[in-house]
Amino acid sequence: MSGSTFSLAPVAYHLAGIRRRERLGHAEQRRIQARRLRELVRHAYANVPHYRRAFARARVEGLRGADDLAGFPVLDRMDLHRAGADLLAAGHEEANTRAATTSGSSGVPVTVRSSERDLGYLRATYLQDLLASGLRPTDRIAYFRVNPFLRHPLERLGVLRNFHIGTDRPLDEQVAAFLAARPTFLIGFPNVIASVVDELTRRGIAYDGVRSVLFGGERLTPAVRAHVLGYFGARHHEVYACVETFTIARACPRGNLHLRTSDLVVEVEQEDGSVSVEHGRGEVLLTRLRGRAMPLIRYRLGDRVHITPDDCRCERDATPIVREVLGRSQDRIAGHDGRHYYGDFLTYVVQDFPEVTRMQVLQRRPGAVEVVIVPAAGARDALAGDVARALRHRSPGLDVTVRTATRITPEANGKIKIIKVLEDRVLPDDSSATEKGHSSHVAEGNDQPAHHRAPRDHLHR
Repeated sequence: MSGSTFSLAPVAYHLAGIRRRERLGHAEQRRIQARRLRELVRHAYANVPHYRRAFARARVEGLRGADDLAGFPVLDRMDLHRAGADLLAAGHEEANTRAATTSGSSGVPVTVRSSERDLGYLRATYLQDLLASGLRPTDRIAYFRVNPFLRHPLERLGVLRNFHIGTDRPLDEQVAAFLAARPTFLIGFPNVIASVVDELTRRGIAYDGVRSVLFGGERLTPAVRAHVLGYFGARHHEVYACVETFTIARACPRGNLHLRTSDLVVEVEQEDGSVSVEHGRGEVLLTRLRGRAMPLIRYRLGDRVHITPDDCRCERDATPIVREVLGRSQDRIAGHDGRHYYGDFLTYVVQDFPEVTRMQVLQRRPGAVEVVIVPAAGARDALAGDVARALRHRSPGLDVTVRTATRITPEANGKIKIIKVLEDRVLPDDSSATEKGHSSHVAEGNDQPAHHRAPRDHLHR
């Protein structure tokens, strides 16, 4: 699929339906959820090779609602990573879908594909997130992400203008893009925005033009929230979202994260192995109800959540509340000069090497990082050296070493922290952390950016 803009007509059509359904009670939303789930599972079984093999026909025919999903197999991240075209429905391929690739914060970047029909709905949910967060037509929106969104036609008229702050760029370039955009509404990871605020503060630059900040993509700590909002004098809003399924929950005016019940099924797999729908504490399993090109059914996102019944008095949302999300924060890299960087400008260079199956960036002291890569079977002996040379173009005064390992040990919550600051701690005596391999030292470079080849992200365009 090609083109640099998209049509607003499907977005407007779906937006009206989304806003209408969000005003319904939880029981009515669950009925809509059950109907869509039955349609999705039957579609997936009939048209998607992976599900045709994985699902039992009797279970598909007997499914009535979300409570029946517990008998179906789970789709893990590695399953999604490996399955590729086997998860595409009949009639869909690379040529007529758009790709969205995750940042790899779990150590395994995955790609999800959507049709233009799917995207019409996803764009509408994104717009509703912004409108519910106080977006105005005259706002200048700065979004912090790797790849730019497609343009929309109204930007030519000065309506909802979008400005891209590339998180794979060095911090100085991010700050320059921010100042050039003169934004009034910010969207992005809390730690990315905090890094820009830190640099603006260091330079003695006061910027009070930001009215609202929409945080998402990782845990929002009170310290980061206070730091960012205190600098801008802005209001904040929050969404719990991911590239794979998009918005899972959105904050109401009282700050509670309400689930989007009519758009997806959220199951919680608890410590004893039991599974509940929209309730409990444990690992989250997601089913995206509006993605027919590549259905995601019982997808294990990698987060741990705590969900409780709705007790909010906001009078806007009636769905259960996500009280806590664990496992989505990402450390920032410290430079020799004390400045802190969000690590995308390094990790996206590594992702460009298809022979790297997992990665982790470790920092024990400011100004130096160690990049650990797990090569695919049969990878070239020179892989570590090639990765090192590519990183030279993105290293803003950092001393970088690259080494290989057979595996990377996950955190206690099961996720691999892609940026991990060790603060001079010694790594545990573990074969995954101490495996000897090919190592190459990267000298301080001139910070010339390397070409980024990752697929363009399709969500929120």
